[in-house]
Amino acid sequence: MFEKEERLLAEMKHETEKESMMVPDEALDSAIRSGIRAGERRGKKRYRLRAASAVVIAAAAVLLLTLWGGGSPPGPSPQLAQGPYPPLTGFDIADDITARTANRHGLIQPVNQSKSSGEYTVTVQGVLTGPQRLQVFYTIENHSGRKATVLREKLKQPDTGKELSYASSTGGDPLLEKGKWARQVNFYFEESTPIPETVTLDIAVAPYSTNTVHNEEVMEMDLKLDLETMRRFTSTVPLNQTIEVQGQTMTLKEAVLSPAGITVKANIPKENSMKVSGLFQPYIESSKEGSSAVQLGNSLTWLPGAQGDMTYFFESDALDHPDTLVLKAGGMHAVDRDDMQIVVDVKQKKVLSSPEDRIQFGDYTKSKDKYTLSLKYEERDFNHGAVSIDSLGFTDGEGKRHVFKEQEGSRSSSESTGVDGYWSTTMYLYLEPEDYPQPLTFDVSSFPGVIEQAIEVPIQ
Repeated sequence: MFEKEERLLAEMKHETEKESMMVPDEALDSAIRSGIRAGERRGKKRYRLRAASAVVIAAAAVLLLTLWGGGSPPGPSPQLAQGPYPPLTGFDIADDITARTANRHGLIQPVNQSKSSGEYTVTVQGVLTGPQRLQVFYTIENHSGRKATVLREKLKQPDTGKELSYASSTGGDPLLEKGKWARQVNFYFEESTPIPETVTLDIAVAPYSTNTVHNEEVMEMDLKLDLETMRRFTSTVPLNQTIEVQGQTMTLKEAVLSPAGITVKANIPKENSMKVSGLFQPYIESSKEGSSAVQLGNSLTWLPGAQGDMTYFFESDALDHPDTLVLKAGGMHAVDRDDMQIVVDVKQKKVLSSPEDRIQFGDYTKSKDKYTLSLKYEERDFNHGAVSIDSLGFTDGEGKRHVFKEQEGSRSSSESTGVDGYWSTTMYLYLEPEDYPQPLTFDVSSFPGVIEQAIEVPIQ
């Protein structure tokens, strides 16, 4: 089964190996480091991801390949796909198992498009595409004699210029000395907003300054994505398994394997007596005879929406055909529903109530285009997750519902508090600029609370 496809892949890889000998291996002044690393909690500043329309938290794992049995094969292709490709060179992807594996199999699509503005040049070298994840590899050349900073990396619709809805994380130092620098950015999409065939990448760079106003240079370019090759190497594996931990349940629906990693789709029913927000420390263990087992980490998770649907993003080495893939977790995040609100009076500069009374008032600042409320929180059980605010909005003192500032939502940043290993987190909530009746009530979608129990779900 699939002998024809495997012969085709072998022939195409032979051709790309010959072509790759002609590709120059440029030595770059700086290499990318992964934006999200499992286990690097101590001694480093930690940034939780910012979503354009939803709050997200970090999570883990990996899955399967089109050429394998057990998954549903993609439909017929309307035209011949262009990949596999010659390997991408000049980027340090040794610690990125998904990109490293995809590159070895020729599945990072070359782009080689450049755009200059002022004293900066951006060159997109390649992209790695999945149904819900897009990884962009690019370089920035700073021709000026002063340090510069990357202000933003956005994806927009080419026809309307409207920003797409996604979460993002970046690898590479945002401060750029003179010279050429390699960077890598991951965009994670919700299932309801799949990646379009053409996207506009918007990168803004400015001279480094402590001022809030920047003289930015914007470089935009349209990227046409080879979705056909991605679909050929993507398969869906039905799971349909319900997990129960002390009476609380969630269902793993399916796993989708693509060159850009694995997504696992899950659902949490409303009937649970506790507020369940997903698996505790999930990852996928990949095993191959004669080799040590590999732990495939969780890079990001979309928390449960209104209907309880959620998505886990996992790293992957599935293109290397492991013998087994097993989804594992240490338990389930679950807390009492009554504790899942934060009530704040910004005029009194006080948190009136919060889960376990552990949230403190930070600051409330006003600007022309938005109001920013910051709240502080110190984790006690740092392995048990973090606080996340429901992205659907909040309620004012008169019971009226409001939404967060569009395309801003909320974000959080954390740093270690010292030798105890705990983290001090500041949450930033971006509100539309108006005078709100007090107090304000925010629903909490995730809070540290875990029912520990070993979980294993075989996938392959």
